[in-house]
Amino acid sequence: MALFSSNKYPKTAKYEADIKQLHSDFERFNSYKESDELKRIKELEILINSSDFKKKVDKLKNEKFKDTAEYRQLNKYTAQKKSSEFKKYFRYQASGMPDKVDSIKQSAKLKELAELSEFVRSSEFLSEKKQRGFKKTDAFTKFKRYKELSKDSEIKLYNKQIKSAIYKNYLNIHNSERLKTYHDLEHEVTSEKFVQFKSWMEDKKKFQKSEEYSLIQEHARLLKSPDYNWYVKTEKKNSFNTINKWELCFEDEFSAKQLDKGKWITGYYWGKALLNKTYVLENENQFFTDNNIKIDGNGVNINTKNEEAEGLVWDMQRGFMPKTFNYTSGMISTGQSHRQAFGKIEAKVRVNHNKAVTHAFWMVGEEMAPQIDIFRFNAKNAKSFTSGLQLLNGKTPKVVTKTVNGANFENDFYIYSLEWTKDKINWFINGVKVNEQSSNIPHSPMYLVFSSHMTENAENIDSNASIQVEWIKCYQSKN
Repeated sequence: MALFSSNKYPKTAKYEADIKQLHSDFERFNSYKESDELKRIKELEILINSSDFKKKVDKLKNEKFKDTAEYRQLNKYTAQKKSSEFKKYFRYQASGMPDKVDSIKQSAKLKELAELSEFVRSSEFLSEKKQRGFKKTDAFTKFKRYKELSKDSEIKLYNKQIKSAIYKNYLNIHNSERLKTYHDLEHEVTSEKFVQFKSWMEDKKKFQKSEEYSLIQEHARLLKSPDYNWYVKTEKKNSFNTINKWELCFEDEFSAKQLDKGKWITGYYWGKALLNKTYVLENENQFFTDNNIKIDGNGVNINTKNEEAEGLVWDMQRGFMPKTFNYTSGMISTGQSHRQAFGKIEAKVRVNHNKAVTHAFWMVGEEMAPQIDIFRFNAKNAKSFTSGLQLLNGKTPKVVTKTVNGANFENDFYIYSLEWTKDKINWFINGVKVNEQSSNIPHSPMYLVFSSHMTENAENIDSNASIQVEWIKCYQSKN
């Protein structure tokens, strides 16, 4: 029975290129995630969306100079400066008259006049004035001097000024709290800071010149960054689920000059582990030899040949028995290095098929069953294979497999994958699901096996009958 019989699968080169690109994108994504540019974008997003920042922007865009405390200060200063009292005060002060009046006030002659004025009003003077010979007295001399000083131009000016309204206005303002306030305001509104502030507030392009505008522009510019746009689109696609899901736990790219014996044993695990011997099962017509396992820089090749060899067969009744074989092949397994229950297993493999040879990629544990067949080529040609489970129903073998087709699998390498959970196993070719099993799921750890077997007699086989494994990778779920 065929399952998911597609006319074709994605080209392996393209599928691998897509995977490689995905991993490259993953590295780029994580690198950008920690980049200074993204940190700056997020920093700016928080800043420009904050209520304080928005208030500043609104203030820059809409607040006028007339809305400010500085405008009210300037208005108060201007009103005082334009008032008639202050105008008169400053005109009078500018005329120099206050200094003149003060100078006269401090003069000796004004002091002398004050003293003489007091004298001529005294009873002493009035008494002497009535006496004969007054003009010859010292009192008359003083009186004469009093008359002279009373007509002095400066003293007359002084008397006139101190009686004038303008001088009284001057005295009312001079040294007053109002004048102090006026000068404080004048100092403020004529300061460089105030002038710059006024100029700034009256500038119609002040928002465009502000730091806030620069930050908004910087944010907008960064949002147009090709790297950022790629990051956002990639994040929305959520393309890295498969990468984030799995953690590599075993791999071999077969890039050394010989098989890594630390990872692989050649032959059935039970023979190698317990007896350090190679054997085959009684229904097999080939013998495994290490000479059939070659590494040529493009992976490991397991070849099957027309070749005579002496070896052991495991007979259920008699145990190990010697036998002469007409064919040789090979097997590699991770029985002594790597086992896993659940996870993802994938390998890039190409088969050169012969109808007499069974090429298989499978997993098994301590017992011969259950067994997971990732692929088993045993048909007449390489256009189909089986995948599934080999179980034991009591002592009776039970096979639950599906036939997979849709390509000639010896024309190219294909990536065969298995995803195994406690509830389900899915099989894939180049990312396309080809089989699914949700019952009788094994839960015990298993190791990996690549092998070629012959269970039928054949007169001759193609010397190119082989499995070529370029790489294998195993993953465990990060969760």
